[in-house]
Amino acid sequence: MGKDESLKLVRNPSIVEVGIFLVLPHREPLNLGSMFKFSMQTALDVRGKQEKIKMKEMAVALAVQQALQSELDEIDQAVNTSIEQVNQDKHQATFSVDQFRFMDQFKQKKRLERGRVVAKHKEAAHETEQRRLGLVEAAKNRKTLEILRDREMDRFQAKQVKFEREFADEVASNQFVQQHR
Repeated sequence: MGKDESLKLVRNPSIVEVGIFLVLPHREPLNLGSMFKFSMQTALDVRGKQEKIKMKEMAVALAVQQALQSELDEIDQAVNTSIEQVNQDKHQATFSVDQFRFMDQFKQKKRLERGRVVAKHKEAAHETEQRRLGLVEAAKNRKTLEILRDREMDRFQAKQVKFEREFADEVASNQFVQQHR
């Protein structure tokens, strides 16, 4: 059987059988990333998706909180503008009792409206905080699995290096024995 025929019989083309000895030809370094499969990859993917969902939920809660804050700012701005207008009218002596009643009713209405918005804002702030804590927990869960994946990858690479070193040692010793016969 010639060398070409023995290559056809060997399942792994990177290993060539010569008599009872194996000769490892020069080859490219192993791409360990493509061979490595994390045993809990599905769980890691699920946790990553959960984190994204939590992030979106927090963004929605934060948007609600910010909208309520803007509403509070608008109420405060409306009250301040009306107070400035009344002060200008007082200085110009064009201020009447009806305007004073109207101003007083306006302030009471805005005060009640502001109280309702403040209550909603506090509730939204609490909801945002709960969403933030959920996001932190989801990120922690994902990070835990990433650490486990990295450790498993390190063990895999160490095992792969050990195997390659043992294989190279065996090849070298076989070549030494073959040369000294």
